[in-house]
Amino acid sequence: MKVNPGIFKAYDIRGIYPDDLNEEVGYAIGQAFVTFLQVNEVIVGRDMRLSSPQMFDAVSRGLMDQGADVISIGMVSTDQYYYACATLDKAGIMVTASHNPAQYSGFKMVKKMPQLLSGDQGIQDLRRIVENDAYAKPSRKGQMTEKDLSEEFVQMVLSLIDTGALASLKVIAD
Repeated sequence: MKVNPGIFKAYDIRGIYPDDLNEEVGYAIGQAFVTFLQVNEVIVGRDMRLSSPQMFDAVSRGLMDQGADVISIGMVSTDQYYYACATLDKAGIMVTASHNPAQYSGFKMVKKMPQLLSGDQGIQDLRRIVENDAYAKPSRKGQMTEKDLSEEFVQMVLSLIDTGALASLKVIAD
C-alpha cells in the first residue's frame, strides 16, 4: 500500500486527516500491529477529536480482521489508556494526535507496559509491513468487547493523594 512515510514518527504515528492518515491507512495499521506483535488481544481507546470515531472503527476492523480480539475502552484520556494497558496487561492502540491541531489524527501504541512502540522499536516495522502488504495470514476473525475502567482509574488516582488536604480547594482534573 502506498502510504506517506512521514506519518511514522519517533514515538507515534501522526498525520493530517484525511490527507495523510485516513480510514484505509488506519485499517492497514491495525493489520500490521497484529502481524508485527503476534498478539491475540488489543486494547483500543480514542480521544475526542472529530475524526477519532472513524479512525477507531478502522483500526479496530484491521485488528479484528487480522485475528485479534479488541477490548474497547471508548473515549478516554491517554493516561487512562496507559492505565488500561498496564492493568489488563495487554498491547494497545490509542487513537489520538496528542497536542497537535484538530486536523491531525494518529496512534500511540503499547507493546506491553511499559514498552511503547517507537521509531526503531516497532513503528518503522509497521511502516514496512503496510508498504509491502506483508500481513500474516489470520486463522480467525477477532471479536470486540467493551471494558469500562473509569471508576477503577479514578480510585487509583485518588489513592495517590491525601483528599482531606484538598477539602477547601476546588479541583478540576483530567
